[in-house]
Amino acid sequence: MTVAITQGESVFKLFWRHTFPAVLAMLISGIYVIIDGIFIGQIIGEQGLAAIGVAYPLMTFFTGVGLLVGIGGGAIISYKRGSGDLQGATRTLSTSLLLLLLAALITVFYIEFASVLLALQGASGELLQLSLEYIHVFQYTALSAIGSAALPLLIRNDDSPNYATVIMIGGALLNIVLNYYLLIVLDMGIAGAAWATVLSMTAVCLVALKYFYSTRATIVLNRSKLIFDWHDSTNIIAIGSSVLVMHLYAGFVIAIHNALFVQYGNTISLSAYAIVGYLMSLYYMLAEGIGGGIQPLLSYFHGRGQMHKIRQLTNLALYVTIGLGIGFYLLLNSSPNLYIQWFNSDSEVVEKSTAGLRFHLIGMFIDGFIALTSVYFMALQKAKIAMFISLANIIIQLPFLYIIPQYWGELGVWIALPLSNIVMLALVAPLLWRDLKRGLPTQLSVSGACQ
Repeated sequence: MTVAITQGESVFKLFWRHTFPAVLAMLISGIYVIIDGIFIGQIIGEQGLAAIGVAYPLMTFFTGVGLLVGIGGGAIISYKRGSGDLQGATRTLSTSLLLLLLAALITVFYIEFASVLLALQGASGELLQLSLEYIHVFQYTALSAIGSAALPLLIRNDDSPNYATVIMIGGALLNIVLNYYLLIVLDMGIAGAAWATVLSMTAVCLVALKYFYSTRATIVLNRSKLIFDWHDSTNIIAIGSSVLVMHLYAGFVIAIHNALFVQYGNTISLSAYAIVGYLMSLYYMLAEGIGGGIQPLLSYFHGRGQMHKIRQLTNLALYVTIGLGIGFYLLLNSSPNLYIQWFNSDSEVVEKSTAGLRFHLIGMFIDGFIALTSVYFMALQKAKIAMFISLANIIIQLPFLYIIPQYWGELGVWIALPLSNIVMLALVAPLLWRDLKRGLPTQLSVSGACQ
């Protein structure tokens, strides 16, 4: 199941060998997320979709922390593998696993504030109750939620993208089966959807951990010699913190959208926003799959000082990501009713969701560009630039969300994101262009690259 990085192999072949399994895994994950929404929308109804919508911003913390460790640790592991330091790579992997345990403990206390965070989005009554039922399942199962995001990335950086893909596909299929059993057979309601997700994430974690203690792994762990390295942990957090900020930003922006849809619309508006979010997630999964596929390669080439290959790989990834974004937008808007009615067929839900697909997603390909640019800087261990992109995304979008709905109402909420994306593109594109034109220094270090 290992896909080796061999000298002399073309960047084009390496790109497809590494991104295809990553994209396939993320696409399957996107499909099971959508099926999750279909079960909730068809069985619980529009109120269930709205409840998941206001719960989602809180869930971004789990994914963000997992990706912080997975991308931060993975970038250093691939860098050390590229420079021939396998012992150092093993130490980084061990530190990454121990960071996951620490993060899970912190998350237990974070969930205690769930009701306050939901109320700030305008959730009350039955909507608040349903959202709390969903979220509280994750309070003491946070390790599974965080680990399922991090461990496949660590496996991919051990040069086993196919194995990581199989694990993620298995978890996705298990989630579908459990959704059917817990929601339809046992009639557990929205808590059943949460348990289906948690149990499938747990299965992913167990299989992934087993990999690192097996002969399949290049970097093999020893149960009695798990080491926590403070220097590695600092670098992991420095490199991966921008992806955490990016996901917290996403959760924060979604929360603001939810509050604005309550202010300028109603619960139907929240349901429509959730449906648009489910469909939009398919493209984001594709973009994340491309980013996850090229990140180990970028970090490996960085370790070997091969800037020309970094340029080729980044350009190819950008062409594919932007093309997919434009194509996916056209596909969704060619027959919007078809896709919306997977979740709910209420006429008002369909009408509002159609407007969301048309206006909210028109700049979706720019989001893919921004996400890929952030992965580029994280892979090259330029943590400060990656963090700048994440923070700028928040700062730029807020004025659009505050001002435009005051004049255009609910439509203004839908169009705020694509308008702010245009400004972000003008800011981020020159940063990437200048960095791709530079040369790499001959002497590299993990700590130095974090500047």
